[in-house]
Amino acid sequence: MIRLIGAEFFKLRTTRMYIGLLAAASGLVILVTALQFALGDDISLTIEGAATVIETEADLRSVLDVSGVAVLFTLILGATALAGEHRHGTIATTFLLTPTRSRVVAAKVAGYTMAGAVFGIVVEAAAVVVAVGWLASTGNAIPFGWTVIAGLALTPIATGLAAGFGVGISAAIPNQLGAVLVAFGWVMVAEQLLGGLVPDATRWLPFTGAGTAITGQHPEIGAVAGIGLFLAYLFAIVAIGIQVTRRRDIA
Repeated sequence: MIRLIGAEFFKLRTTRMYIGLLAAASGLVILVTALQFALGDDISLTIEGAATVIETEADLRSVLDVSGVAVLFTLILGATALAGEHRHGTIATTFLLTPTRSRVVAAKVAGYTMAGAVFGIVVEAAAVVVAVGWLASTGNAIPFGWTVIAGLALTPIATGLAAGFGVGISAAIPNQLGAVLVAFGWVMVAEQLLGGLVPDATRWLPFTGAGTAITGQHPEIGAVAGIGLFLAYLFAIVAIGIQVTRRRDIA
């Protein structure tokens, strides 16, 4: 299994998808973080939900919260895992080298989960550099404490689990575009509609519920419970993906 996971890391290093998504997410985070400071106290322009003045650890943690952006990018990354191999015609070789398809799916889940966590760390680092640099250059205090550190530590967990969830979708849907659209549509459309129709159910959904609980946005659930709930969804989607993969004919 370690060899298979290592092979997945090698594939990620030698493809443009990972670097491209990482660069795009980092650039977006840098832009949004800088805008939050640049807009300053102009309430008419301030980004919704952003702190206009950084005075407390909660303010800084709010600015550094990049989980929403990073999770979506790593989910899409995971959705290309097996579907991408189907698209490029390498899936037959992969299954010839490792005939037990469940092991291939499990290795991809593990590899992409770890890669997703690294993704979250890099994107967060970009936000920290901008925020700390801006505060230092303007002579403002930097309220960097344990609550900020805790928030920074939780985001890579969320991004890693999101990537693993995407792999489960990719295993169930062999078409790459279809897998990406399903992943994106679930987060941006389905969960939003479900939340609007049944508001009380929002906290139990994988991304608007468990995902946000991991990063501390649902304190009534808590990060540990959020991780446990998301893992349950992750295992479920991966189990479905494994069953579909076992029954699928490879041309």
